[in-house]
Amino acid sequence: MPEFLAPHGADVERDDVGHPLVRPQLIATDLDGTIIPYSETHTGYVSPRTLDAFAAAIDAGIHVAFVTGRPMRWMTALTPVLGSMGPAIVSNGAIIYDMNTDRVLEAHPMDHNLVADVTNELRSLFSGAIFGAETLTGLIMEPEFIAASSRAAARKVDLAAAATKEPTDTVAVRSSRWIEVNRITDRLAEHPKVVKLMVKVNGHDPDELLLAVRSHFGSLVQVTHSVPGVALLEISRGDIHKASTLADYAASLGVHANDVVAFGDQRNDEQMLRWAGTGYAVESGNPALFVQADVVAPACDDDGVAKMIEHLLTLPE
Repeated sequence: MPEFLAPHGADVERDDVGHPLVRPQLIATDLDGTIIPYSETHTGYVSPRTLDAFAAAIDAGIHVAFVTGRPMRWMTALTPVLGSMGPAIVSNGAIIYDMNTDRVLEAHPMDHNLVADVTNELRSLFSGAIFGAETLTGLIMEPEFIAASSRAAARKVDLAAAATKEPTDTVAVRSSRWIEVNRITDRLAEHPKVVKLMVKVNGHDPDELLLAVRSHFGSLVQVTHSVPGVALLEISRGDIHKASTLADYAASLGVHANDVVAFGDQRNDEQMLRWAGTGYAVESGNPALFVQADVVAPACDDDGVAKMIEHLLTLPE
């Protein structure tokens, strides 16, 4: 699979703003910063207006998919809110996850040796690099990967998520534990199913760091970032990103890319917005995403996605 899927939408008829003239068949949306305000990332709050818009889309026969950089560990708390609406494509496309049953439906982990090679090479390039790795069983991290001030709150989220699980013999039970090690490569043999490698290099501009690391590795791995103002890069297999997994999911539904609308706010959404027939970037997001989008939607805090869906529902089928 190529690093960048072919863009779509050239044949989509649009109004003067850039909206399609026909109702979509699939709505794909990022979560944090797109429908979850950054001030509510820890709670997972989604506004009633946004929830009503998604419910109306589903009632109209439109499929919905949530496509996020979040790990599975962060999704359980969203199950009462979003679980009935659609599947979750998490870890930037590395996993398709059923929130209702806590099951991994599809996973695309990185090769153990690739993780080790990329980690070692980045460490040689950036002496202050700090690493974390999301696996199918939890988070492996080096000291200071998560600031001490943030750990207590994050642990409460993980513990609360773990407490809500009701495992059965058909459910893929996962551990929410954190494993702290001096170097993540020391424990990769025990936890080889890495779905997202993360590197933090404090003191660097996030976009400049992203471009430098992308240039260094080329198509060997996917490199992106999603946290505003933080020099934290997220790395996946070279053939895996939000767009690649969304494309496969859409194909399984028999939906062409031209009939997909996608919403996002950060650099990890750029391929998804370019691949979809119509891409919407929320105006509160990274300005670099605006050039990838057909429409710049109102800000997340202003229910921008809900407003766009409400408009799309007025269109003919």
